Formats: sequence, C-alpha cells, structure tokens
Amino acid sequence: MTKPFVGILLDGINFGGIKNQKSTYEQLSLYEEAAKHYGLIPCFFRLKDISGNCDYVHAYVMETGGKYEQRKLPVPTVIHNRALHFKQTAEEKIHLLNEKGIIIFNKWNRFGKLKIHQILQVHEDIQPHLPETVRASEVNLHAMLKKYKDLIIKPNNNSLGSGVIKLAKVDVENWEMFFYKKKGNTLHKEVFTTKNFPVILKRKINSKNNLIQERIPLATFKGSPFDLRVSVQKNEKGKWQVTGIVGKVAQLGGHVTNVAKGGTCKTLEELVNELSLDYKTVYKNIEFFSEKVASNLTAKLPKLADLGLDIGMTNEGFPMFIEANCRDLRITFKNAGMNDVWKSTYFTPIGYAKYLYEHEIKEYD
Repeated sequence: MTKPFVGILLDGINFGGIKNQKSTYEQLSLYEEAAKHYGLIPCFFRLKDISGNCDYVHAYVMETGGKYEQRKLPVPTVIHNRALHFKQTAEEKIHLLNEKGIIIFNKWNRFGKLKIHQILQVHEDIQPHLPETVRASEVNLHAMLKKYKDLIIKPNNNSLGSGVIKLAKVDVENWEMFFYKKKGNTLHKEVFTTKNFPVILKRKINSKNNLIQERIPLATFKGSPFDLRVSVQKNEKGKWQVTGIVGKVAQLGGHVTNVAKGGTCKTLEELVNELSLDYKTVYKNIEFFSEKVASNLTAKLPKLADLGLDIGMTNEGFPMFIEANCRDLRITFKNAGMNDVWKSTYFTPIGYAKYLYEHEIKEYD
C-alpha cells in the first residue's frame, strides 16, 4: 500500500523558508522523522495553495536527495493546521474542505482568552483553578481594584507577553503600575491613585480587546515568578496526553514570563526542587488537571488535538489556569534543553494523524 500523505498547513512565514529548509518556527526534520515512524509522508502548504474547489494542492514534498520540491497532489485526507487564519474566506475554505471529507485538526486555533475562560467556568471542578477574568472597562477596573490587591491587564488574544500590565496595591489610595514599553524588555513603574488613572492605563481599559484578571499568586524561582507551558496533545490512540511540562521564569523584578520579554526556561524538576515539593506528585496533579482542561475545551471546540496550556502554580503546587494556546510553538522545550520532549511534541500529533487514517477514514485499508 502507498503511504498516505499527511498535510501540514503553515502560514506564509514558515512556508517561505521551506525551499531552503529554514522554516522559522517549525522543525521540518522532526515532521519528516515522525511521519516516517508512523508510515506517512508529510507535505507542507498554505491554505491559498489549495485549489478553489479543494480538489488538489501545490505542496512541498521532500524528494530523493533530501530537497523539497513543490508537487501537485490531491488534498491530503488528514491535515494538521499550524497556521493562524483571520479572514472569512479562510473559514469558508476550511468549511468546504470539511464538507469534502477532509479532517483538519486544530482547524481553527485562535480563540479569545475570555471565550476559553467562559467555556471552563461552567465546570465546578475547574472553577477553583480559574482567576476571575472580566472584559476591560473603567467600571470593571474599579470593581476589581476593590476586590483584589494584584491585577493583570492583558490582550484578549495572543500577545507573547506584549501589552501586559501589572497593577499592585500600595495602600488605600495608591497603586503601582508595571509595564514594558513596545521596544526592549525594560520594566517601567508608575504610581497612581484610583481617582486619577495614567494615560496608558486609560487606553488599555477603554479597549474592548483587553481583559482584567485577578493576578495569580505564582510560585517563584530565585525570587522571580514562573508559570508552566504544558503540551497536551492527542496521541496515536486518539487520547489526550501530556507530552511535556516546562517552566517559564520571569526576569528578576518582572511579571511576564515570556522569553520574548526576558523570561528563561527551566525544567519542572528544577522549579519543584526550589520549592521543596515532591516532583512526581506535582507532575501528576498538573497532568490530571491539564488533560481535564483539554477534554472540556474540545467538547465545545471540536477537532482540537494539540494545545499549549499556560498553567500557574502556587507555592503549594496547586495548578491555576492562565490561558490556552491552540498553536503551541513548542520552542520552549528546546530552550530548556528538553530535546526529547521537544521531539515528542512533533511525533505525537503525527501519531494522531495516523490514528485518524486508521479509525475515521473509510477509504484507508
């Protein structure tokens, strides 16, 4: 039997480097290795490379000699979406592919943080793990300032740490605002009162694209707060699994853990040892919680299969949900020196693609 193709749907930036095998965020060699392991052939393309009637696609395939060449192929029956799409035309094309029997997992992977929060909030067992989150407005900010001593204001959509502001109560009247300017990773501080908001804060809370969130009391590593990136993926058995957990530590004095804002990557074991907690117990608690989150999300957002959850943790090891990334760039694991886990984050979804071929594609023998 001829090996079936598995499609890897990319954005323009990653697609543009394939010819020279210099894709920006995607490790093409790991897709190749994973596909070979599962008896599949990877092909790489953008949504616009698929014909208008969705019958064929111009995709990059590795040829003999190790070079990528574009070939005209029937659209693969199973596609792993690794691109972000924003236009209505993209949604219509994906819908047409589905109507033709094409399975696209993670077919839509950009969801607002508030929507994700609202999906999870209806589950009583998850509620204790959720910080209160509301849409930004002056009314909501005043209400949240009365309830909490620490707040985070952040974009409703993915930001890589940009535009995140921390508010910390000083006394009855005064608050401190911590923020990063657009260029550079220098942390700035400004003191204000509840009767006189700074211009930058007014701008943030008057934007419907921002959220106000109770700040989680994050555990610290050498004095800096950290959170965890948890890779939760469907595997070759069609089941959710935690492929890996890695820590992201904010720069000293900072409140944002993203590497783009000066954060560093550490293994969970390093972080847990600092807190004198039992590593196996902490890992199992986070694993159980993360798989529960993934299962509840996919019940409302079908075809999710590859998630990067940001999970906060208290000093006692209690997991707190921060947000879900439906296109985990996976590079955090590599940055922490966790190369085997990084490799597994590529293998697991390809294993799931093989599962789909064997259990949901009628033509597959």
